[in-house]
Amino acid sequence: MPLDIHVFRTLSDNAGALLHDPASGACAAVDVPDASEVLAAAGAKGWAISQILVTHEHADHIQGIAALKQATGARVYAPAAARGGAPVDVVIGEGDHVALGGDDFEVWATPGHAEGHVSLISRASALALVGDVVFVMGCGRVMPGRMEAMWTSLSRLMALPDATRLITGHDYTLSNARFAAAMDPGNPAVAARLAEAETAKAAGRFWALTTIAEEKATNPFFRAGETALAATLGLVGKPAGEIFAALREAKNKF
Repeated sequence: MPLDIHVFRTLSDNAGALLHDPASGACAAVDVPDASEVLAAAGAKGWAISQILVTHEHADHIQGIAALKQATGARVYAPAAARGGAPVDVVIGEGDHVALGGDDFEVWATPGHAEGHVSLISRASALALVGDVVFVMGCGRVMPGRMEAMWTSLSRLMALPDATRLITGHDYTLSNARFAAAMDPGNPAVAARLAEAETAKAAGRFWALTTIAEEKATNPFFRAGETALAATLGLVGKPAGEIFAALREAKNKF
């Protein structure tokens, strides 16, 4: 049976996410920005949290783990870098696997935004937990000197099947869509998604779930190899990784 997925706002723009295996009853929280909000979301669904899956060590993703673990007894799976700020039961890294009920998640090292960042990939559920590497129409800020690492991480995720759903770490969708429109002004898919983002923002809808196909069509960082993006930056003929770095610097100033 496919996993049940619930993605919701926590704090101001962080994504809370719960994954529930209906066959076994197992339920995982993905990162814990705020324990009380994650517990409330699970309670509303009638799900009992048994696992906590952590993408990276930044405080806004791990600050609620200790309280959630105390309340639920959940087992915490996290990269080594998170151990300084959260009680970690199982350290995970490149090549590891985490089971959730009958589902299996591959662990990929995806550094760039954070040195210890990992993404968790379920082939069976066509699902990727990407933390702050990918956002809807965007990507996370990059650590100094780590542009190449971030581009490698993004490129790896971009190669997943188009139908793969991505649970991202924040809803920065409207800001990202406005930047995408500025960088890729001739792209009708970007224009349509910008209009949708404006409607979503006005309605208060939280938007942190997307797919590889949607990002290939509208995310300027996924499209760094496209001539249109290179032309906007005056970098036609340059390698995609160089264009990505220029795009990320442009977004920092946008």
